[in-house]
Formats: sequence, structure tokens, C-alpha cells
Amino acid sequence: MSITIETDLKEILDKLDQKMDRMQADITELKLGQVKIEGDIKALDNKGSVIQPIITGITVAFVGGGLLALYKYLP
Repeated sequence: MSITIETDLKEILDKLDQKMDRMQADITELKLGQVKIEGDIKALDNKGSVIQPIITGITVAFVGGGLLALYKYLP
């Protein structure tokens, strides 16, 4: 017994394109957030802040969480 499934290739490509657009938007948001946080870290570093290790840890956790969220979009 065999099952035949027919679908429109354009429909599949459109869905893939939409997913890639969402991934690109997510990555862009992550990069913008990372740049802002890195800028904040540099500003604090210039002031000789003792909070830098804490902010660095938060940055790593934020970026790691974002990458983990994007993992579901991988094939």
C-alpha cells in the first residue's frame, strides 16, 4: 500500500521563505540587543564599575537563550 501526497512547490517555498524571514528578524533583534548591552558594558567599564562581571553573565545568558529559542527553526 502506498500513499501519494501532492502539494504545490510554490506553497512550500513560500512557507520556507516566511520562516527564513522570521529567523533573520530574530537574529537581527539579538544582534541589536547584544550591541546595546555591549555598549552599556563599555560605558560601565569606562566608569570602573564592579558590576561588569554580572552584566557580562547576563549578556551571555541572554544571547544563549536567544540562540536556544532559534534552535527550533533549524531543520
